[in-house]
Amino acid sequence: VLPQDRLTIQITARGAQRQQGVGYLADGTMVVIEDGAQRIGNKVEVVVEKVLQSEAGKMVFGKISNF
Repeated sequence: VLPQDRLTIQITARGAQRQQGVGYLADGTMVVIEDGAQRIGNKVEVVVEKVLQSEAGKMVFGKISNF
């Protein structure tokens, strides 16, 4: 997964920040979605903004696509 990729993600939970939603890729990678909290339970198209690699694994950050 790279910045500007488009992913279809099921938002399953709230993120750490107030308006974030969280979903997961098939391999278990967490996807944090800006302004996704109000869409929990829905599938959305997400545009990847950044990908971080940490000791705990990879995290993807994105926002809901307007297209």
